[in-house]
Amino acid sequence: MHIVTIKRLQQASEEFQDAAVGIGSWIKIVKLARWRNFVELRTCFPDADDADGFVVFNIRHNRYRLVTAVHYAKVIDGKLTLGHVYIGSFLTHKDYDRWSTLSAKGKAEWLQF
Repeated sequence: MHIVTIKRLQQASEEFQDAAVGIGSWIKIVKLARWRNFVELRTCFPDADDADGFVVFNIRHNRYRLVTAVHYAKVIDGKLTLGHVYIGSFLTHKDYDRWSTLSAKGKAEWLQF
């Protein structure tokens, strides 16, 4: 998978240094993956959630949440495309709780796509 706006993860690693190792591990796993659907994604990240069309990953044992939009790999002309993971926001669990109560429009406004 191609990670779009990986710079946001680098910034999160600097801001939340206790999450840096978890973010680094997440990046390595995602770059090697070619998920075609959410079921395949969950084989790598069993605790990932689908929240109103966004995929939310737990980082550092649920202390942080990474909100993403995933465009899954597809087979085109017999070849599997790369797929993309767009980084929306890296949130503390407390901020995620606030985000999750927002309307769909409010959630979209919070994210940095």
